[in-house]
Amino acid sequence: MMKTVALVSIFITSLSFAAKPINTKKTTTKSNKATSSLATTLIEKSEAHIRGKSFRGKMTMKVENNGQTRTLVLRNWSIGNTKSFVKILTPKKDRDTGNLRIDMNLWQYLPNVERVIKIPPSLMLQSWMGSDFTNDDLVKTSSLSRDYTHKILANEKYGTYKAVKIECIPKPNAPIVWGKVIAWVREGDGVPLKQEFYSENGELLKVMEGSEVKTFGKRTIPTVLVMKNLKRENSKTTLTYDEVHFDENIPNNIFTQENLRSPVKD
Repeated sequence: MMKTVALVSIFITSLSFAAKPINTKKTTTKSNKATSSLATTLIEKSEAHIRGKSFRGKMTMKVENNGQTRTLVLRNWSIGNTKSFVKILTPKKDRDTGNLRIDMNLWQYLPNVERVIKIPPSLMLQSWMGSDFTNDDLVKTSSLSRDYTHKILANEKYGTYKAVKIECIPKPNAPIVWGKVIAWVREGDGVPLKQEFYSENGELLKVMEGSEVKTFGKRTIPTVLVMKNLKRENSKTTLTYDEVHFDENIPNNIFTQENLRSPVKD
């Protein structure tokens, strides 16, 4: 808030008032830092809901493209933001196809050729199994809290929720694939609601919206995610969480190439 100090000079014929502004640079800097800190806190809360200390779940993925629909059922295990493991259960022709991520390294197993291939960073934006989700979306190589800076853009409604709209800009040299992400999280607890993904040129490429928010222990997440790739007409992918388990002790042998090659259990 601008403060002024009035300097009063009294003359015989008139009164004149001069206002001298105080430098507000320091005040503005403090305000910006506070806003940035709140934005970062909300993004950290959002990721804590999604990842937990660990996650184990079963999901159904429905891919709709130009009037054609295919459905996959998959299992997913993860530990924080360092390890992730995905295996397809159905359909039969794709069963046992899987992905393994350890830190920034990602591998895929193709059972039809019985081969494990390493996926380079340049392919992280590649479609996962023909869906509107990418490799990065499924195994969560990047982190909004770790790899981006944050700024609150607005407080607004998202459905029935009070939401905070946050701009996430990549940090220099961060190993990420987006030019910018806009995230809507629930006011207060940071529950993730919606994300928009932009190219480095500022073009909106994808939109992900969450619904059917449910709580599992200390974690609250949308159990239905709809991803739309704006570069693909008449296309969307719906990911539904059928089973959700957070904060369990998951054995480290889950996250191995040996397990990646092994048949998945129902």
